[in-house]
Amino acid sequence: MNQVASVDKWLQANLPTAHNSSITGSLAPLRFEGVGYYDVPPERMFAAISDPDAMSKWLPMLKSLHISHDASENGPVACGVGSERSCSFSMMGNVTERVIWWNPPHGYAFTFQPTNKMMVPTQNHAVVFLVEPDGNGGSKFIFRTHFDWLPGMMRFMAARMMPMMLNMGFANLKKQLGGKGGNFRRIA
Repeated sequence: MNQVASVDKWLQANLPTAHNSSITGSLAPLRFEGVGYYDVPPERMFAAISDPDAMSKWLPMLKSLHISHDASENGPVACGVGSERSCSFSMMGNVTERVIWWNPPHGYAFTFQPTNKMMVPTQNHAVVFLVEPDGNGGSKFIFRTHFDWLPGMMRFMAARMMPMMLNMGFANLKKQLGGKGGNFRRIA
């Protein structure tokens, strides 16, 4: 079973089901997916997509990122399931992310909870980052985002803005890491 299918299967079986949970029942529909190829080994690719300092260099509109490992299953000084990130994005506002799957250097997944639902009209939002060897010493990076749309006009603008912003991120990774880069596209 490939890494993407195994992560989806794991997430489907292990998502929280509590009423107040950030994701209820099962993974929301896959809305966007990006695949990129970079000239670094999986360990270095994983560091680029998980280290807060590295993320601020490639992820567009990320103004700040603070991480707390207080609830991490790996203890208070190491990232793991339960770690929380507080992010601030230009135009989107503040977002709280909680790690729900952590498997270096293969990938991780996190919930994505924006405080400004007008600018980011989503709910049950989860993001999955996967890293696979490309067979040539480099890495294949798969970026998947799952969520349910909230009603409202901003949903249509967000559907156009998300791929544009994330394609800029893939281009930034290409500049930093080398390789072919990638493309982010709308799925549903």
